[in-house]
Amino acid sequence: MKPTIPLNTLQRWMQSVIEHPGTNDEAWHSEQAVQQLPFDTAYGAVLPSSTLTPVERIAIYRRMFFLRMTESMTIDYPAVKWFFGEEEFDRIVTEEYVQKYPSRSYTLNHLGRHFPEFFRESSIAEKEFLADLATLELSITNNLEAEEKPLITQQQIASVRADQWGSVRLIPIAAIELLELNHNACEFLDAVNEETEVPTPVRKRTYVVVYRNSFRSYWEALSAQQFVLLSSLVSGKQFGDAIVRLAEQFPGTEEQLQNDLFYWFNEWIAKGLFSDLTVT
Repeated sequence: MKPTIPLNTLQRWMQSVIEHPGTNDEAWHSEQAVQQLPFDTAYGAVLPSSTLTPVERIAIYRRMFFLRMTESMTIDYPAVKWFFGEEEFDRIVTEEYVQKYPSRSYTLNHLGRHFPEFFRESSIAEKEFLADLATLELSITNNLEAEEKPLITQQQIASVRADQWGSVRLIPIAAIELLELNHNACEFLDAVNEETEVPTPVRKRTYVVVYRNSFRSYWEALSAQQFVLLSSLVSGKQFGDAIVRLAEQFPGTEEQLQNDLFYWFNEWIAKGLFSDLTVT
């Protein structure tokens, strides 16, 4: 009569085997698996089918486990995958990334949240570029989960008197994030998505806004001046203070500043970056 194996022991053994990144044989003989059940005991506990051995039956779960991991990461990081190619990307995810940052949730939605820091900590030659690229793609993924809010209306804007604009605070939508990157990650991602010639990764100070409108995500590069103004407004500064901050480092004339302000503000309103305003 076979000894009864506690269910929780069998579950822990199966988890250790399924999550092991090596071969089937290595997984069954791994230290984590053997700590739960010796090989012979485990082999006897898993019944064979008419066509599959116990090892082959568990191998199905192992393949599906890692396939789900790579599928999830592919959805969140298509440009990073393009950089490495499918085979190397899958290897990095299964053999390196999920071993260092295993999933801690019932869902795989957050599996890739540590990808930027994974690259920063790695020894990969282009790790700084990849960290920027992963940061951008992670922002786009996170953007999809933010609350969709009603947008500011032209009537609200028109209701503000000219002498009140200095004390206006614009309320940004929830689905917006501003990024400062050190490489051409935005150009790289655009080229991958548009299937055009992909640029060589280079150091390039880049400012990006990631936002969502009507349940669709967008990302756009900003000039340094646009970034200064938009980051001030998004952080809750009064409109007048945001303009003063911009004017202190604006390279053009006062007329150019006024023209740019008018154009940028109307463009950001049209793109749906703000949901409300207050006058203080």
